[in-house]
Amino acid sequence: MSTVPTQSRRVSQRQPLACRECTKSKRKCSKTIPCTRCSRLRLSCSREIVQLQRSAARHGAEVDFLDSLVGDLNLLLESTSATAKLELPQIISKVRNRIFRLQTGLETSLDPQPPVPEPPLPPGPNEAQYHAEPVEPASSSLVTAIEHLAWGRDSAGCFPHLKCGCQYSRPVVSRANPRSSQRSFDLGLDASIAEKLIRFHLCHMAWHHDCIHAPTFLEQCEKFWRTGEMDHALWMALYLSVLGATVFAMRISSRAKAAVNIDLDMMPPADQFLTAMLEALYAGHFLEDMSIYALQAIVISTEVAHNLGRSQLNATLFKAAVRIAEYLGVHRIREARGASLDTEEAWIETVQREVGKRVWCQMLIQDHFAIPFTNTYSISPSQYSTGSPLNADDYDLTDMPQTVPTVSSYVRALRKIADLMPSLIDGLGSMGQPKPLREQYAHVLLLDKRMRSVVKGFPRFLLQPDAEKELEIPWLGIARRSLAITAAEKIIMIHRPFLFLSFHSSSYQHTRRTCVAAALTILREHETIINEGDFFVWTHSAFCITAAIILCFEVSVASKDSTGGPETDKFRLAILAARNRLADQKSDILAQRGVTLIDAIFASEGNLDLDFYRAVADVLRFGQTTQGNSSSNSSSSTTTTTTTLPMLPDITEPYRSPGNTATPDSQSTFDPHPDNMDFETWFNHIFYHLNSSAT
Repeated sequence: MSTVPTQSRRVSQRQPLACRECTKSKRKCSKTIPCTRCSRLRLSCSREIVQLQRSAARHGAEVDFLDSLVGDLNLLLESTSATAKLELPQIISKVRNRIFRLQTGLETSLDPQPPVPEPPLPPGPNEAQYHAEPVEPASSSLVTAIEHLAWGRDSAGCFPHLKCGCQYSRPVVSRANPRSSQRSFDLGLDASIAEKLIRFHLCHMAWHHDCIHAPTFLEQCEKFWRTGEMDHALWMALYLSVLGATVFAMRISSRAKAAVNIDLDMMPPADQFLTAMLEALYAGHFLEDMSIYALQAIVISTEVAHNLGRSQLNATLFKAAVRIAEYLGVHRIREARGASLDTEEAWIETVQREVGKRVWCQMLIQDHFAIPFTNTYSISPSQYSTGSPLNADDYDLTDMPQTVPTVSSYVRALRKIADLMPSLIDGLGSMGQPKPLREQYAHVLLLDKRMRSVVKGFPRFLLQPDAEKELEIPWLGIARRSLAITAAEKIIMIHRPFLFLSFHSSSYQHTRRTCVAAALTILREHETIINEGDFFVWTHSAFCITAAIILCFEVSVASKDSTGGPETDKFRLAILAARNRLADQKSDILAQRGVTLIDAIFASEGNLDLDFYRAVADVLRFGQTTQGNSSSNSSSSTTTTTTTLPMLPDITEPYRSPGNTATPDSQSTFDPHPDNMDFETWFNHIFYHLNSSAT
């Protein structure tokens, strides 16, 4: 079969009949193979196979896709197991024959076929190693890829789709779309104001999601402001998502307001940007015309969606984003080893590949951190191969040691924590058959230890203050505090399966002490951020609510047991202070719901007669009153529950396997992990390096 690459085959209106030698020598040919002249001169005789012009027009896209598929298969052939190598050459041969037929109109190649290797003899009785060798399902994935042609799908293992022929292929040159097609999403925002907001976001907020290559996005924005043209219809959704997150953050943070000279009263509320983003997604047919821009828009919208009371919408969009990412192949981006960035095409491909890795990394984080609320995860650790983004700054994308702070440093750290979370829920057993309590709790303590070990390995600039570095990097200080809050909350997340039970059983006192100490840490860091007017991150409100609720439980149980004292009074003051800070965030619906929930639970102190779930009903009523309101009017006043509300429900065990009738107190008391260090001591040692001489 001909092995001439598709791109190098000459295009002609018909297949030549004269042989190569006669054509080259400009001699008359008998037009037989071998021809009379070549036979007489004992020359090698063959005809040139050309690509028919009509075939190139009719089948160009399919040929390009099949050609890219052959390239992928050849790469797979070089790295796959011995068993799969027996089948792959035959499949490659079939695909090449199809390409040959589409290009030339001929049924079979004139070149001889390569011999198919014979299968080896079955292993002897002593060849146990053969049976232990893992067999990669290469042919299975290939069959799926070919079958997708009939379904109108592509397997899309070729992100960023600059050189492939699949349906998601896009050339290096941008496809411009007129502004008129997107005029309904304008929101009356002046270009000069939009530029200030975008530049603020790239400088002070992009580190938290790391889903943008700042120079590329800014260049796209400048082109849009200047000409009204966009790289893709769905780019508008990304643009609106970034603006919405920025506008909301500026309303919360006094430091952000001071950094940008904008009259926020004249700005559309953040909720309108989120609604416009959703309209742009649907106008761009994001579920069919799949694009990385849709993924970026959805993932970045998480920065504000929960605070605007749109958590269900965000969760639904995220589930769709996971499937879109899989179709685009974002979950299996290949590393470009030794690639040179000397050409513009190579640079663009590197940028898009890195953006894909950044988006996938953020999707992993959001998916795995949502496990406690869904008891499941959408992205299985064994079903993706995309690695972490480079520890690189945007201007050169040069991978740096992790000790060097870059725009990706924070997200890379969060991913290491997120990678632990699937094993947390898997180690508890299935929903239908959970493991016994003793095994579950041993697993929780093990994850606690692993979590602390991961955090201990983070670079120093993310753990301890460095005034000099924080002057150079504007976001470094708030990133360090955000990581401290997140690390404390993830410790609570690990212990969450036994959190309520720990307030009722002495067997789980380590969980109770750990979670209370972590809650105090979160509230302390949150208070510092608010007092300094530092830049807003949506998780600050969410985790502050979690911490305050845990302290409410601690105070309620202490009041019930009559064990309250100075420590309980300190908890009450911390709860009240957190409640007031949340209440001051008038445009944050999540914060206002947190205030309602804190009031409902805290009001139940010492009351053993009422139903706990009335607290939930109060929060649901508050949610109904705020649903659909814009962020500017979401909570002019704070809802406060005056009715006396209940204590914690009498939970006896979180996960009991069938046949396990042991009560919690009959389980053995677990000691903390071998470090034997309580949370507050560990936290201060890691994040502030406090020692006995510290004051």
